[in-house]
Amino acid sequence: MGGPDPGLRPIGDDSSTKLLCLDGLAQVGRSDPNPFNSTTLVGFEHHRTRIEAVFAPPGWGGLLVRAAWSPTTEREGVDLEVQVGATSVGELKGVEVGVCGDCRECIGKQESALASWVEPRDAASAALSYDGRESLHVLRALSTLPLPASSPSSLAPWIYALPGPDPETFYIEMVQPNDVARRIIGGPIGAGPSSRSALSMRYALFGHDLEKGFILRARLRGLWIRSNSPESDAFSLLEEFLREPLPLGP
Repeated sequence: MGGPDPGLRPIGDDSSTKLLCLDGLAQVGRSDPNPFNSTTLVGFEHHRTRIEAVFAPPGWGGLLVRAAWSPTTEREGVDLEVQVGATSVGELKGVEVGVCGDCRECIGKQESALASWVEPRDAASAALSYDGRESLHVLRALSTLPLPASSPSSLAPWIYALPGPDPETFYIEMVQPNDVARRIIGGPIGAGPSSRSALSMRYALFGHDLEKGFILRARLRGLWIRSNSPESDAFSLLEEFLREPLPLGP
């Protein structure tokens, strides 16, 4: 947890493959690509199968980011809960906490230039891409998709075919729709904005102003499944996830 982008990585794999990793902070006119590291880690707890880390990036209005990874109860997978709070008033506008996954090196695809498509939660979230938090380099490769008919709208699960001899093994990733302002799909140029063909996925969580005394929480889930109908099974698993009650605890 002391390294950059804390999250899940293959054991014994020195590639850059990662899943459910904390990845950056942003607000109006500003971003920090590496706020979660050993210098900002202020709390850590490993209790049975749950790992929790707390980060306090300097210069972010007393922002505290608490992330907890734990195994799913009934399936092979991991739940990630992200919680943010602050001690400042009027400093944090449109705050986003990034969570990302990158599987390019899983199958030897190391394209440095992926096309990016943004799925916004609503009109206000769509505007966040262009308020100064994204660099010109990012914006040149980025397209914003049409707004959903209603908000929040469920985001299709990320379905990733895992490399190996078993063609029916997949990684499925999902998020609660209220919790994410923007989802950025990274895929091969020409493939189109499909969560099925994505090689990377980045969730910009929250996207709200944050004041002292307010707590925001977000939930994501990653699952490993075997299936000969991954799209159908993934959407069934998403429906289960969306029906689950909010977790208890801090």
